[in-house]
Amino acid sequence: MRSFSRLFILLWAVSIAAVCYLSLTPVIEFPVDFWNADLVYHFLAYSYLSVLPFLGFQIPKSALMAAILMIPLGISLEFAQLWVPGRIFSVADLSANILGASCGAVCGKYLRPNFWELCSR
Repeated sequence: MRSFSRLFILLWAVSIAAVCYLSLTPVIEFPVDFWNADLVYHFLAYSYLSVLPFLGFQIPKSALMAAILMIPLGISLEFAQLWVPGRIFSVADLSANILGASCGAVCGKYLRPNFWELCSR
């Protein structure tokens, strides 16, 4: 169980680093482009970042706190884009980050008990 926990925490840390890097890279080409694809990518990325702590942290309160901290991360990175050439600050992206992190935290909270029960079998 502990090795699964550590693996998810490592995956979470690497994922945060990847989101930070991609958020602060001057120009990004999306693999699939459709109307508002950017918002969908933001929502999915922050949902993912908020679910992972529930799979990695042993203490539910710690998992919830880590998931909630993805909201200020999304806000900070969106504001940081003001100083990145080729990137712009977007209220829509900021909203997608916050909504994604919030939905991910709620999903993670309900996914956690079932996930750990399945792993203990």
